[in-house]
Amino acid sequence: MRTRRYKFFILSLLVPALLSSCSPSSTPPAESAVPQKNQSGEKTALAGQGQYLSMTYTEYVNGKNAYQGMVMRVMTYDLSSKKITKLADVPYTSQYPLSVVSLPDHKIYYSADVGDKGDQLFSYDLTTKKTEQLTDNLFAINRIVPTTPDGPLVLVAVKKGERILKTMFYNKATRTMQIMHDENQDDTTTWSITYNPDKKTIYSSQYSDKEHEKQRVISNRTQTIMAPPDNKVTEINSVTKQERSIITLRKEKISSMSSSNDKLLLVTTNLTNHSKPEYSLVDIATGKRTKIKLPFLSRQFVYMSPDGKGVYYLGSTSQKNQAERRGVYYYDFTSKIQTPIFIQEEGFINNFMLLNK
Repeated sequence: MRTRRYKFFILSLLVPALLSSCSPSSTPPAESAVPQKNQSGEKTALAGQGQYLSMTYTEYVNGKNAYQGMVMRVMTYDLSSKKITKLADVPYTSQYPLSVVSLPDHKIYYSADVGDKGDQLFSYDLTTKKTEQLTDNLFAINRIVPTTPDGPLVLVAVKKGERILKTMFYNKATRTMQIMHDENQDDTTTWSITYNPDKKTIYSSQYSDKEHEKQRVISNRTQTIMAPPDNKVTEINSVTKQERSIITLRKEKISSMSSSNDKLLLVTTNLTNHSKPEYSLVDIATGKRTKIKLPFLSRQFVYMSPDGKGVYYLGSTSQKNQAERRGVYYYDFTSKIQTPIFIQEEGFINNFMLLNK
């Protein structure tokens, strides 16, 4: 399996090394459908308005080795039609398999290695089938979040020669990058970001890298479980880049975050990598936090449905065995039913995202 080349790049519990241990557990649900094909034989995206899930599914294609035999199979799930569409395979060469489909842009954005010197942002045009490198100044990419057709892509990434994950806005028209607080060279690390289409704002979870290192030293000296540094959530206007503090969590790590309407959904842990995740709703206007109970264990990739009646999550229906029937599910708050959307088989679901068409 493919080994990571850089130790500091710590995105996700979903490491590619797990690929080799994955085994078939189920088939995709019967509602999955095969979309129409274009003249080239590749499948095309479903048209229309509404919301969809963009999924990154990594799989061996020749059964030989990671470098020559792995691809990112990029798929969408339409929330209205309940159909899965495979759009394309893109090369898996990056430190972590990361892709996102922007249907308004008719493109797949993904990370890929360049010259074995780090990962850059790439695009694959679903119409022309052409691939283009969009950046040359990055080293690693943790998140890629589309906003609007005319708006920027928002990245959580590391610049070449640096080690701090920062919030970055990539202007698709001018092909320029604006990096938040880049001139200050501060130690603020961005871990998770989410876009709220109703408010046209970005929400970013951040912590102090110096405080993180301090907690690590204490943990090593006392031989105790490491406590996370304080995590804070900041609202960023995607146009003006004006910031507003929403909430600060003391000694809690925000491992994942999503936003819908006037709420944030936070996934948090109290002790880094050694505690069950907790789920909270935060009122964006007031910062008031309310903890909620959910019948699954998922530390990353949990999204509130657009109508607020449930959540989409990456995990399983079992709280004891997270590998059992691992896949993307929808959980309904009222019926308490966990409905499978896509269950992994030969490959591994690395990430997914809820987006607007």
